[in-house]
Amino acid sequence: MPDPDILPPVVALPERLDRRLRLGPFPSGREALKFVVVAAVGAVCVPFAGAEVWLVFLAAGLAVSLWQPDGISLDARLVALARWGLRRAGPGDPMTPGAGVPGVPRGVAVVPLVAGGYAAVVRGSGVPLAYLPPAELRRKFELYCELLRAVDGSVVFLAARAPIHAGPLVPPSDAASGPEAAARAGYRELVGLIVRRRAVRQVFVGVPVPRSGPESLGRLEDRVGGVVERMGELGLSPVRLKDRALSEAARRIGFEVGRRAA
Repeated sequence: MPDPDILPPVVALPERLDRRLRLGPFPSGREALKFVVVAAVGAVCVPFAGAEVWLVFLAAGLAVSLWQPDGISLDARLVALARWGLRRAGPGDPMTPGAGVPGVPRGVAVVPLVAGGYAAVVRGSGVPLAYLPPAELRRKFELYCELLRAVDGSVVFLAARAPIHAGPLVPPSDAASGPEAAARAGYRELVGLIVRRRAVRQVFVGVPVPRSGPESLGRLEDRVGGVVERMGELGLSPVRLKDRALSEAARRIGFEVGRRAA
């Protein structure tokens, strides 16, 4: 057994610099203001519905402002659920793709455009440039210019943010037992807390052609191939999108996507 007088070194983690300031029992001033607004609405309803209604509003305000499992308030969850329902009810391709685009060989990742022609989308991750030396920055700019020159036609760029998924960053949970399992569980929790409020940058590159037909499709494939090659040289890890991800990214960029064949 280890000597109890000889303890392992312990490193105390400093408090987060970006942590929210509490206001009394409320997690933040925003949550306190939310409770005040709900209570005020209930007070306005007292002359018409009685004092019991105000108690209901007070309970609802406390639940909305104080109960935050996993750091997400109840109203934020309801808003996210409503937005998800609207996205499901809105126009979009089904989860299982149809027979594809008329006149396009199966397996070619393009979407038809309402005005005619096709479009393809390539997604890449962002590259941090703030701390690169001047020579490397100049090289990145030259590669970006080569990317623009490689596209013989129009091209659309969109920079967006995406959540970080903790799955690839944590070890499996079923490969250890005892103290090692507890350490891995603590590590997974730490990684989850770190990535919860952080995001990664994604770059979408949309390449359209204005006309349909085999010749336009071949021209589009040549352009996409040049874009993928130049993005790889920039370190953007290009991925050509297909199926539902392609349709959603094309609409997000601003293309008017037509219907696929049934």
